[in-house]
Amino acid sequence: MRLPSVIGRRALAGAVGLVLILLVAGGLAYRQNRSGSVDDDATAVWCLADTRRAELVQAARVLRVVGPESTTDRLTWPGGGGGAEQWRTSRQADFARTCRVLVRAGQLPAGGGSSSPWASFLPSLVLAVAGAALAAWFGRRSATAGIRRTTADELRTAARAYRLAVDRLLRDLEQPRPGIVPRDDEAQDRRLELAARLNAVAAEQPRWLLPRELSERLDQEPFGSPMAARWTVEPAAQRPAWTMTTRVALGRLDAEVEQVAGAVQDPGLFRRRTPGGTR
Repeated sequence: MRLPSVIGRRALAGAVGLVLILLVAGGLAYRQNRSGSVDDDATAVWCLADTRRAELVQAARVLRVVGPESTTDRLTWPGGGGGAEQWRTSRQADFARTCRVLVRAGQLPAGGGSSSPWASFLPSLVLAVAGAALAAWFGRRSATAGIRRTTADELRTAARAYRLAVDRLLRDLEQPRPGIVPRDDEAQDRRLELAARLNAVAAEQPRWLLPRELSERLDQEPFGSPMAARWTVEPAAQRPAWTMTTRVALGRLDAEVEQVAGAVQDPGLFRRRTPGGTR
């Protein structure tokens, strides 16, 4: 039941955010590139219309990309001559430049009169919205970071207090002092406090399995029953083994509580991530 490190989860969140921005930007660039080719074709059709041939030739002569003797029937250009369609094929850059000038002079949209003002504004709007959404997501995480850290620290404090109480009780049982009967009241109080902290996390994150499992484990052996009474009923020869088993179980419990605390403090990309995976 391993959890990604805190740095790993933060790096993953940042990487996913960057990928999302790149995907949006790439999609918009691809869309603009495709729409740009369509607009170029529409503009060429508009410029080559019979009713605009004279204006096209006049604009080309003014720009000096065709010879001054060029007419609507035949244009001349360096290295060749022919109709407007041939000129477009042979001198694509000159034709595109002339056609753009003609369009702008007529104050017509570059798409041949059919494009919308949203065509140039929409990509910027989508990128702005995507950026704002990511900023809001990271902002919410930052705003709740203090609460998550406090909850994680309280869980760690409860686990430490329980571990220390059990350690003291086990030492007192192993090395009894004359006239003093070891009591496990403190260990039981700290156990109930830790279980309450784990139950609060389980209620907040119902899909997380580990907090509820640890809370239930605290009601089972060797934690659930009074340890002093359990020690008393154990045969003397078996008490060292029972003590070792209890300490091993306590160490495992402490390590897994730390897993939960780490996930509470930094839950990763998605808030409802299940610590340690599905079990």
